[in-house]
Amino acid sequence: MDYSWDFGAVWRNRDALLAGLWVTAQLTFFSVGGGTLAGVLLLFARRSKIAPLRWLAMALIEIFRDLPVLVAIIWMYYCLPILLGDQFLHFTAFAVAAIGLGANFGALQAEIFRAGLEAIPAGEIAAARGLNLRRRHILLHIVVPQTFWRSLAPTLGQIVNTIKLTALASFVFVPDLYYQTVQLITVTLRPLELYTAMAFCYLLIIVPLSLITQRMERQLSGRFRSA
Repeated sequence: MDYSWDFGAVWRNRDALLAGLWVTAQLTFFSVGGGTLAGVLLLFARRSKIAPLRWLAMALIEIFRDLPVLVAIIWMYYCLPILLGDQFLHFTAFAVAAIGLGANFGALQAEIFRAGLEAIPAGEIAAARGLNLRRRHILLHIVVPQTFWRSLAPTLGQIVNTIKLTALASFVFVPDLYYQTVQLITVTLRPLELYTAMAFCYLLIIVPLSLITQRMERQLSGRFRSA
């Protein structure tokens, strides 16, 4: 089958593609930012001495970690307004998608932070207490830095995964890169060129982050082994 490629369709519609890429970047930023904050709060809640708070945190982590992101976004977009009433819920499609992606990111991030925290050698904290360091100093100088460095590489991996998942926002009509590409295809009838351009845009963002993540994993692994 002969096919005459015409990437001029991509160039002529570059503004729409760049607009979609910008929406994808914004969606990633708010999802990761909100999800990181949610992950920290869920970590503290899960380690709380208040049993109901601890159970609630564990339930939320399991729900949003196990629930497919697309299902969460669609449920929030279509079901919540019916359950709560339109007058109580005026979130835009962008906000709903960011919340759905952020909830998934936060649940996974809470587990990443927990793993990083539990990986800190108990002897270091015991030694700090033996030196009569205050709890605040132990937290700021031992617990937080080590948890951060141990969680950094997995967190970058989660950011990469979230960038990929932003395409699901198109199911609730968020004009991200995927949505804009599909809309342009219906107008230009040049699916191969536009899908290729879309794939290139995603790879342009994701490949450098993936390489950074892999390098950081090797460096941090060697650092903690030598420690």
